Amino acid sequence: MKAHDPSRTAEHNALFRAIEYARRPGERVVNDWIAKEFLTPPFRFVAGLSRNRICSALLCKYIDLRWPGSRTSLIARTRLIDNYVASAVANGIQQIVLLGAGFDSRAYRIAGAEHTRFFEVDHPNTSRVKKAHIARVLGALPDHVKYVAVDFQRDRLPDSLQGAGFNPLERSLFVWEGVSNYLTEDAVRSTLSYIGSLSQGTALVFTYVDRAVLDDPAHFIGGSEVQKAIVRLKEPWTFGIPPTRAAGFLEECGLELNYDLSAAEYRKQCYKNAAQIKGYEFYHVVLAHVPMRTAYCQPNKAQEALIA
Repeated sequence: MKAHDPSRTAEHNALFRAIEYARRPGERVVNDWIAKEFLTPPFRFVAGLSRNRICSALLCKYIDLRWPGSRTSLIARTRLIDNYVASAVANGIQQIVLLGAGFDSRAYRIAGAEHTRFFEVDHPNTSRVKKAHIARVLGALPDHVKYVAVDFQRDRLPDSLQGAGFNPLERSLFVWEGVSNYLTEDAVRSTLSYIGSLSQGTALVFTYVDRAVLDDPAHFIGGSEVQKAIVRLKEPWTFGIPPTRAAGFLEECGLELNYDLSAAEYRKQCYKNAAQIKGYEFYHVVLAHVPMRTAYCQPNKAQEALIA
């Protein structure tokens, strides 16, 4: 990340969501009306072109050929996590923490989100730009969202969160999307262990990349292309987990795995032709939770809904 600039990958992700939103309402996988507001003028121009069906088809074809699987993986995992956040909000979750929030817009577009406390945690550069965009679009920063500037490599997450009003004794949902692959193993373990120490029934949606894509990118369709792109953006990937180790890794941090889906698996929920979509199979979405710590502690209905 360049000094004083937000993450470039955060803007690329917002561009993919904006292109998706330009589709007709019945065709959209993701309804992110605010994504285009985070874009710089060149990317906003591209998103505007996608309102034309022919331009949209050509643009998507170009992206899919240049970075196989990246667009569909991003859109499908956004929808998967959207559904999970919406379910948590509907079931009365009081706190949702977005770690490495980037240009995530769930706090502003998920139905009922205004009744839940959101903590958007991110690098100071991205957080500063995000707040400016939100204030411009909404007229003011919403009361239910707290913006927490944190450098995951150096700052203590517990101190920063609690300083913003987070209550570690309340059941919470953490969303950590598209971040762990840019950190060190120590930073990932520290953050997951903190979440694992929180209230029983607290849940985590977490993404990671298969360690093999760091060691041998050419082993995966699109692996070499994405590695070249992130190096060019000066935001290289530095951490991954072998999928066979994911459950054990989470357990070491005090968390219990519910499921672990690769891009090939979570795309099936959104695309009828998912079997024909190739690329980004190294990207995984995990759902985990803080387990009950005694045999006598049974989950209540809200907890059951959260970890189901």
